[in-house]
Amino acid sequence: MPEPAFTYRSILLRKQIQAVSGAQFIRVLARSQIWIFIPVYLTKVRDLPVYFSGILFLLTAMIALPISVYGGNLVDTIGRRKVSLAVPVLLFALMIITALSILYRSSIVFIVIEFLSIEPISVIQWIADNAIVSDVTGIGERTGSFGILRIAGNLGFSADPAIGGFLAGYSYAYIFLFGAAGAVIELLLYYHLVNETGKLRTGSGKFSMPLSDRYFVVVAIMIGVTYFVSGQWGTTLTLFLSVIYGISNNMIGILYSINGITVILLQMPIIRMIERINGFWQLALGTIVYGFGFFVLALTHSFLLLGLDIVFITIGENILAPVTNSIISKIAPEDRRGEYFGSAQLISGFISPLAPVMGTLLIYRNANDPLMVWSPVLGIAILASISIIIAGNRLMKSIQAHV
Repeated sequence: MPEPAFTYRSILLRKQIQAVSGAQFIRVLARSQIWIFIPVYLTKVRDLPVYFSGILFLLTAMIALPISVYGGNLVDTIGRRKVSLAVPVLLFALMIITALSILYRSSIVFIVIEFLSIEPISVIQWIADNAIVSDVTGIGERTGSFGILRIAGNLGFSADPAIGGFLAGYSYAYIFLFGAAGAVIELLLYYHLVNETGKLRTGSGKFSMPLSDRYFVVVAIMIGVTYFVSGQWGTTLTLFLSVIYGISNNMIGILYSINGITVILLQMPIIRMIERINGFWQLALGTIVYGFGFFVLALTHSFLLLGLDIVFITIGENILAPVTNSIISKIAPEDRRGEYFGSAQLISGFISPLAPVMGTLLIYRNANDPLMVWSPVLGIAILASISIIIAGNRLMKSIQAHV
């Protein structure tokens, strides 16, 4: 169903949205370079095989799965504000420790353990942010509000990879120091602008998951399938550009910056264009655009054409990303939003971590054949889009039959 009209200005005037979007800007500006360049560090500096990065990101995601459920329940029981203040402090400490480990070339085991600790804690902040946005916006404002957060994040992302490429040229440790500085600013934003929002859960305080909510479970699985395709962004794409096409860190940073700029310019126009389309069709459309965009990477290594293709891939991202959060926020009861977002992360997380594993293995086995790297991704995108449409239509009919 189409969402009622709203004004972005009215949303941006709310201090909680200012805090979350500001923190999102700082967070992405200071930390996204870590996920872009850590595979390059492990492969080119520590001489590990390319598939190690895929395994590392799989482990990261698997560790984050149970943490997401507990974190979501904590957000509901102790409050959004307390969680939002605690997370930056923990991340600051982890970033400093990891930077020192890289600077003094510590054992790869220590660096891996430190890196594996960052993502689970970051997921808790993601859940708290989504709950805050859901608390202070109406149903018709959700997709646009999450779109605003994406714009804020991509304002940071448009500059961050270029900064990361520059810092990595001196030392990969500087990337983590930059992330630590960002965590301090995040803490200040939440402290000064976020009061407790929403309705906290009362009762036994036991941790729970909404597995009895069939609609939610099916939606979470479908979102996980879309992540399997979109998850080639990041580790797989970075290693493909670096290992197969031999593109420098600075040039990779510029390509990712093009992604950020495209989100800033096109996110809201795309939301307006697709707002009357059923949410399941939005998921399918975004997935198929992603798939074709990745496939085109195999057809050219011209930097100009790669830049244009990044724009096309980003259109898929602009379609897909806001609607996933919006759908969950509409399903979740007010006092269980953290639980629903955390559980969605858990359910989809059993699927999405396989994306970088598959991608890096395809690169490892087909280093001289780009078509064999991206053709399977396109095939999965097509099958996923068809499956989402079929499952979505059946679910909607089932719901209507019981109304």
